[in-house]
Amino acid sequence: MKKNTAIVKLIEPEYDSDAARLETDQNIKKKVINALQANSFINCEKIRVRVTGRLVFLEGTVHLVKERLSAQKCIRDIFGIRAVINYLTYHSEYAQQKLKKIS
Repeated sequence: MKKNTAIVKLIEPEYDSDAARLETDQNIKKKVINALQANSFINCEKIRVRVTGRLVFLEGTVHLVKERLSAQKCIRDIFGIRAVINYLTYHSEYAQQKLKKIS
């Protein structure tokens, strides 16, 4: 039983390396903002970036679902990020049609 446990521990990748720990939240935030601004598909005027303990929080609104997913994919491989929590919201066409009918 102990042999299996040892093998599993050896196979698991080391995500929290010493080099990643040296990345400060402020450095990561700058990298994330630069990556979002460099992506022409993402309108980042209403996107707020918050980094706490190398966890990146995307907050705000975007126009499309694709834009929301692009923002997350755009930054997920930046070195030092532990996880991306995507709180971006978008307005669906269905909801906008319902609002127009009510008005």
